[in-house]
Amino acid sequence: MGKPQRDRVTIDLRGLREPLQNRALMNQMTPAALVRQAVLAYLAPKSGDQKPDPKPLKYVREEQVVKVTLRLSAGHAALMNYQVRIANVSKSIYVAALIEGAPPPRNHAQAVAALQASTNRLAVISTDLSAFLRILHMVKPGASQELDRYQAGIKTLNQDIRRHLDTASALVAELRATRRTK
Repeated sequence: MGKPQRDRVTIDLRGLREPLQNRALMNQMTPAALVRQAVLAYLAPKSGDQKPDPKPLKYVREEQVVKVTLRLSAGHAALMNYQVRIANVSKSIYVAALIEGAPPPRNHAQAVAALQASTNRLAVISTDLSAFLRILHMVKPGASQELDRYQAGIKTLNQDIRRHLDTASALVAELRATRRTK
C-alpha cells in the first residue's frame, strides 16, 4: 500500500484568518490541524454512538528510519538538548519515547540507583513490619477480633512488600547487567 494521498482544499476565510490563527495558537496546534478537527466534527455521524476509528500506528518501531525536522523555540531546543544529555540517549530515542507516551528517558545509572534506593527503603519497612508482627504474635490469639484483623492486614502487606522486593531486586540486577554489556 502506498503513501496516503494528501487532499488539499483552498478556502477563502473572509477575514477569519486572524481568529483562526489565534485559536490554533491557544490550542497549541497548527491552523490546518484545527480546520481538520472542525471538519471531522462537522462530518461526524449525528447519532453520537458511531465515531470514526483512528488508524492504528502500524509504522511504530519499524526498521526504516526517516529524517524529521522540528521547529522549536530556542528555549525548548535548549531544554531538549539538556534533557537528552542528562538521559544519555540520542534526540531520536528521546522524541520517540515521548511520542509513544513513555515518560522521558532518564539517565540509566540514576534510574537504577533510584530503584535500588526505593527497594532498600521498602526492605527496611518490611523488616519493621516483621518485628511488629512478632510483637503482635505475643498477644493472646483471639483476644480482640479487631487486633486479629489488623494483624492479618499487616501480614498481607508484608507479604506484598516481600514479593515486590524480590521482583525489584531481580530487575535492578538485570538493569545493571544490561547496561554493562552495551
